[in-house]
Amino acid sequence: MTSLEEFADKSKEKSGPIPWREQSEANRAAWIEACEGIKSGISARKAAIWLVEDQNCPLMVDTIRTQLRNTMERYVKS
Repeated sequence: MTSLEEFADKSKEKSGPIPWREQSEANRAAWIEACEGIKSGISARKAAIWLVEDQNCPLMVDTIRTQLRNTMERYVKS
C-alpha cells in the first residue's frame, strides 16, 4: 500500500477535463464577451443561451449560467 503523496507522484493524470472556455482562443474570447455582456446588463441566462446557440458551447444553459455568475463573482470587479 502507498501513501497518497506516492500515488499522486506516480499518477500523471490531471484532475478532470479541460473546461470549454479554455479549449481554444475562440472559446476564451466568447467567454470573456459573455462576462462583459453580463457586466453591461445582459442577463447571465441570455449570455448562456448565446454561448450554446451561437458559439457551440456543449454545456447545458443552466450550467453555463452558474459558471458565468461564478466567474463574475470571483474575477470581475464592479
